[in-house]
Amino acid sequence: MQQINRDSQPAKMVCILTLFASIFSAFIVTGDHNDHNVINVANFAMDVHNRMSSYPYAFKVVDILSDAAQIYPPARVKYMLQIQAAQTVCENHASVNLTDCALQSNAKNMTCSFTVIAVPGNDYIPKHLLSDHCV
Repeated sequence: MQQINRDSQPAKMVCILTLFASIFSAFIVTGDHNDHNVINVANFAMDVHNRMSSYPYAFKVVDILSDAAQIYPPARVKYMLQIQAAQTVCENHASVNLTDCALQSNAKNMTCSFTVIAVPGNDYIPKHLLSDHCV
């Protein structure tokens, strides 16, 4: 059996690269549905989805069913959300403020899966909706 010389340059490089990989590798954590960042990202994703759709009335988030966050170096987080949305009484247009919109009495419901990249706690750096699927 061959013994590895731990003082050799390649062995040191492997150790350093392994250390960096373990520190900077992405990991997934399940989140807190009441976390301000998760709620903010869910509302952002629903807003973008509404703008891309041809719904006559806007939908808004009524529940966050699940969420997970993956660290996305250097300082971003990739959020994977599953939300419950319901139709509001507000017409769907670019400047609709969903905060002020009440739900319809017989509101249509849908479940959406969103993937969003964002910088937590920073509303100045744009968020990006990577994927959305609603049924």
